[in-house]
Amino acid sequence: MITHLDGIVLGPLNLSWSSLTLALGLLTWFGVARFPGAQRAALVTLVVARLWAALPGLDDARPLAEHLLDIVDVRRGSWAWAPGLGAGLVTLWFIQRRPTAGVIRAVALTVLAATVPLVLRPVPAATAATLPSTALPLLAAGAALTPPPLQALPRPGVVNFWATWCPPCRAELPLLASAMAQGEPIALVNVGESGADVQAFLRDHRLDVDSWLGGERFSVPLQVSGFPTTLAVNAAGRIVARHLGPLSGAQLQSLLALAKGAP
Repeated sequence: MITHLDGIVLGPLNLSWSSLTLALGLLTWFGVARFPGAQRAALVTLVVARLWAALPGLDDARPLAEHLLDIVDVRRGSWAWAPGLGAGLVTLWFIQRRPTAGVIRAVALTVLAATVPLVLRPVPAATAATLPSTALPLLAAGAALTPPPLQALPRPGVVNFWATWCPPCRAELPLLASAMAQGEPIALVNVGESGADVQAFLRDHRLDVDSWLGGERFSVPLQVSGFPTTLAVNAAGRIVARHLGPLSGAQLQSLLALAKGAP
């Protein structure tokens, strides 16, 4: 087991902290909740937490299939645990009417297990708190390969570290491309691949977007441990939020708001 800034490595799995919270909570609940209505309460909790977090990102600019993936793909986006747990507890109350000691114990143990990631998460290194100001080669959409001009990443904005071989990166690129087309300050930063490979990938997938190259210069000091990793960067270059894994529409909006609004 290896912990890092954005999650934990368990063998071949690289889990974000939010995914680990979900896994620990579910495993604990289904392990100790042996009473009528336990499964129904868990289902209500998950559905409400997911919908509450995903619905703000739904808009007409994206296909219906993308919206459905925002909801059912647990790797994407976040969970609104406060309303979810509230709905689950209300469901338990209607079923149980008078909660037993077993119900109270199951709820307490589940909440305790879900907070373990807060203890395991390491403190970020000083270099991981600020986006470097070094300019990187910018491969403009449809531009010639040689030589890509050097340009600094936008501030404030959202910086997404990605690679063409990464399936979750491919899954979220249409969302990022749509937001970029609307003028949002989003920087795609490819890590470890040539300009020719990146250009061919974007062309083959009909993605009319710019991408910076040479992201490996930033990925080590910023403690990027997996792809995609997305950072919200304020006007001063300070990283105010980060996420490992593909984004939902709602989470992208949240990161953009944090980047633009953080002092």
